[in-house]
Amino acid sequence: MRRLEREWRGGKVLYVEALSPAGRAFGQRWGLRLTPSLALFDAQGRLVHVWTGATTIPGVEELERRLQEPGVPE
Repeated sequence: MRRLEREWRGGKVLYVEALSPAGRAFGQRWGLRLTPSLALFDAQGRLVHVWTGATTIPGVEELERRLQEPGVPE
């Protein structure tokens, strides 16, 4: 995640502590059930895609591609 934070200039990377009250509320709001999870939102605050569990952190290219795709989050 820190690599993504350094490399991506098209958006912001924010960290939410899953066990904090705010983190639990955020996870419930967006349906995040496992840690780690990465949620990608567009400029209007709409959920675009979620990566959950022990997955590979996406690269900048994948984030940009997901933001360009029309449709609902996977």
